[in-house]
Amino acid sequence: MQSFNTTFLNGLRFILALWVALGHFYKYIGGQAFIKIPVIGNFIITNGPAVDGFMVITGFLMMYHYIKREEQEPPAEKATFLKFWVRRLFRLYPLYFVALIAAYCLFHFNFESVYFNYYYFTGKTAHFTTTYNPAAYPGISDLLLHLTFLHGLLPGVNTSILGPAWSLSLEMQFYILFPFLYLLFFKNERIVKNRMVQFIVLSLLAATAAHKLLGTWAGGGRLVNFQAPSLLPYSMHFFLLGMLLAAYNFKRAGRFHLAVWGLVVLPFVGPLTIVTILSIIIFLFPGYAKIYAHPAISLVIEKIKKALSGKAAAFGADVSYSLYLVHMILMPGIIRMVITFSPLGKVANALLAVTVFLAANLLLSYLLFLGVEKPFIAIGKRFVSRLFVKKEITSSKAAA
Repeated sequence: MQSFNTTFLNGLRFILALWVALGHFYKYIGGQAFIKIPVIGNFIITNGPAVDGFMVITGFLMMYHYIKREEQEPPAEKATFLKFWVRRLFRLYPLYFVALIAAYCLFHFNFESVYFNYYYFTGKTAHFTTTYNPAAYPGISDLLLHLTFLHGLLPGVNTSILGPAWSLSLEMQFYILFPFLYLLFFKNERIVKNRMVQFIVLSLLAATAAHKLLGTWAGGGRLVNFQAPSLLPYSMHFFLLGMLLAAYNFKRAGRFHLAVWGLVVLPFVGPLTIVTILSIIIFLFPGYAKIYAHPAISLVIEKIKKALSGKAAAFGADVSYSLYLVHMILMPGIIRMVITFSPLGKVANALLAVTVFLAANLLLSYLLFLGVEKPFIAIGKRFVSRLFVKKEITSSKAAA
């Protein structure tokens, strides 16, 4: 079974998580209403492509490991479905639970802080329409819906407690369907050949329909206003690209399918998303850069890929999930603390606040990785091993 080094994804995931965190920081201190940062400011605050990149990486990793395990864990077996779901639950839910409870308990303080902070930096009154929307103050029903990942299915609730949590519901929708999608579209080369083009086209049509009917961050749809793209049809084409990239590595899909995806989907996504996607593809398959690009470009790509695979990148991979989830919990209080106690001016306070914000997030994220993520990943592996080995032994004895 062919495989290749994917450690560069460690650094890439860290960069994407930082992009999300810094984009939210800039937004909640007023963005350009506070200070205009030429070029970089627009790039930082437009952090949606970072989440799109996470989806491509998620689709790739799920498919990559699924194919690698298919001899030991046949995809059509019920046990394989269950193992996949249990692994994902132990990987994501414990930290998600901790972050969600913290966000809910601190919501009132953070709600007051974001408006206090925004007014301090801009002199204007903010009105946030997603998280911290005065008209959608979360209650116990919001908490229960978040705890069951159902919040992403409902507009207004999908971002009501913790902003980034909408994407966790979206990912769970993908995980639930993934084993079925694998059997329907990726089980073998014949199925890929017969069905993949239709799947690509349908994924784009579903995304287009979702945007028009259900709304986007920019405005409402014809039926309702979801704002956050928290339903799978919004983003299936990004997950699909990741799946195709992994399938291509194992020669289950071809360059033809990747080309079809690019020709069909890329014209409908934004320029920063295109750059993010192309970066992932170039790092996944740097050999093609050697064929088609100048040797100097290939050398630069290899050096960047090496940097994304180092010890700092490994640390970044450890903290990226925690950083993504908890930065919105820490941010309002840290900014408020700085501007309350610091005698500096607004610009200096913003620089001080972002420094403290990043340091506190990295420290807390690493502690959460050590204290929550890592132990529960190990528990999940033991649980899967013991549960399914026991079932297999019982089945063997029954057959005998």
